[in-house]
Amino acid sequence: MTTKQSPRTPIEPRDLNAPFFNLRETAWLLHCSYETVRRAIKAGLLPCSQRVPGGVIVVTREDMAEYHRRTRTSVVRTRRSTAKPARAAA
Repeated sequence: MTTKQSPRTPIEPRDLNAPFFNLRETAWLLHCSYETVRRAIKAGLLPCSQRVPGGVIVVTREDMAEYHRRTRTSVVRTRRSTAKPARAAA
């Protein structure tokens, strides 16, 4: 028996060089969930378009790259001190 995949599960795009991606493909490319992509669109952080009202929502490669550039977090690495803290006097 085969199992059905959820319609909200991120999937790998068939063509990684395509100019447009649907929401599931966008989620896979951004390494996030389908719901995160929908929230970003609703908040106005990720532009999207539809050819017809009620149709498939698509995101352009350029918009996705701009969203990633604006929202990615950088890792700040701090240097760990190798010196041990001073002992209290007895």
